[in-house]
Amino acid sequence: MMFQMVHREFIIKEKHINMKLFRDNKFNMRYALLFVLILFRATITPAQNAFIPLSNSVQQIYDPYLDRVGTKMHTSTKPYLESDLRSETPFDSLNKNTIKETKFTKTLVGRKIFSEDLLFIEKENFKLYLNPVFEFSGGRDQDNDINFYTNQRGFWAHGSVGKRFSFSTNFYENQSTFANYLDSSINKTRIVPGQGRVKQDGKIYDYSNAIASVTYQCEKNFTFTFGNEKNFIGDGYRSLLLSDNSFNYPSLKMVLDVWKIRYQTIFAVMQDLTNDNPSADDPFDKKYGAFHYIDFNIGKHASIGLFEAIIWHGDSTGNRGYELAYMNPLVFLRPTEFGLGSPDNALLGMNAKVKINSKNLVYGQIMLDEFLLDEVKAGNGWWGNKQGVQLGFKSYDLFKVKNLFIQGEFNYIRPYTYTHRESMGNYGHYRSALAHPLGANLWEAIGIARYTYKQLDLYAKISLCEVGYDTAGTNVGQDIYISYEENRQDYDNKVGQGDTHKILWVTFNANYVFNPKTRLSLFAEVSLRNVDAEVKGVDNTTLFQFGLKTRLFNRYYDF
Repeated sequence: MMFQMVHREFIIKEKHINMKLFRDNKFNMRYALLFVLILFRATITPAQNAFIPLSNSVQQIYDPYLDRVGTKMHTSTKPYLESDLRSETPFDSLNKNTIKETKFTKTLVGRKIFSEDLLFIEKENFKLYLNPVFEFSGGRDQDNDINFYTNQRGFWAHGSVGKRFSFSTNFYENQSTFANYLDSSINKTRIVPGQGRVKQDGKIYDYSNAIASVTYQCEKNFTFTFGNEKNFIGDGYRSLLLSDNSFNYPSLKMVLDVWKIRYQTIFAVMQDLTNDNPSADDPFDKKYGAFHYIDFNIGKHASIGLFEAIIWHGDSTGNRGYELAYMNPLVFLRPTEFGLGSPDNALLGMNAKVKINSKNLVYGQIMLDEFLLDEVKAGNGWWGNKQGVQLGFKSYDLFKVKNLFIQGEFNYIRPYTYTHRESMGNYGHYRSALAHPLGANLWEAIGIARYTYKQLDLYAKISLCEVGYDTAGTNVGQDIYISYEENRQDYDNKVGQGDTHKILWVTFNANYVFNPKTRLSLFAEVSLRNVDAEVKGVDNTTLFQFGLKTRLFNRYYDF
């Protein structure tokens, strides 16, 4: 069964599929793209079927319409497709500036700042839009007497060719310094969370990011996307199934929409940077992922989605690359993984949403990395009970105040969840978790409030998290890159064990949005971070920040 409730890891001699296509432990994504291009032809008729940026700032514009009772869109799969948004929302009016027109706003410069793309070409069979991506910001870590800044420059280009092909690409390059807690994390991992590997010159970090995708839409039912990007599955602020916390990865995504069902398959090539050596020129070790997600709209008020994933890696001889058995988009991954006699990492999950009315909804997720019913019933804290749970709610126009949004969310992840016997098989990519930024062994409560008035966007978030870190010589199940076979405690495990950190975040943010097309914003932010650590004691951080930026991507620095 696809979602069998009981499974154990089996260590059996691996069976390898060694074909010319996958020689030298490389999955050649060009062949997959060529297959899609040959199989389908584009007709020459204009349409909009590109993905919008995977950004909470962008998605918040459409969510009040998508979460109404009776909408047909499957909101748990992100990024959103523009053609889907056009069918469910007043897309053009939502992306129109509400600023009062003046002589300046009607000039060429004024239009580019407030209402238009920097460059655009709109022909019958071809559309191209080009915009800058940048951030010029500065701030201060008050309690550690540190100034920090970000200098980001890049571009975002997207468009379509004919009726069915669309494309999107963006690139940006950065020089940054960071607040003390972030600087410590980056020094350890050599990764700016979600944004890439760094080159370091003292306290200054240089890093870049490139995201690109090509999408082909076959009639109304099939969508194929090949690219180097991120994905998100869920309706919450966090996702315990698949989030955009980690770096981009090459992938082939296929989406089938039929009746009230959306079926999504992602084949991905990822990297393990555990053995990253700054002085070496060797390529990073590759790992692979296959993700299946099927979402059902139930009546006008509810949806439920079932999720499964397999993570695996090639062997030391380079004979094992992308398993052909996992490439069947309709195959049940867990039985297939067992049938291969493999030591691969299998995960199962569920996502659900219920709309109470058009202004209020509840949502949740369950992630099962391991599940043995007898051990769960015993209540003895067995290490192999690796599960996560999410519960949340959203409310729009609270107290009948238009554009006032409230969200509450609770996440609970048991120790050792997402770990594997080695880092190459864990649920991570590029030295980051594919789910929660803090890995596992935690609980977290989040409250979000947002109010929008014309061009002004006000945002507040408070979160309280308890997470248990490793102590010397022990593995308490927080770091997903440590093998679950190392120094673990088999029983009496509980969430928050180890060096317990209670992390309180309070953030206030004000944005004045000049151009809704790029979310070009002048912003100011103040954050309070309080960490009460069992070993190191209390650490308080007060952060002030302001600047000008395009808000097209999510950043998760709240840890």
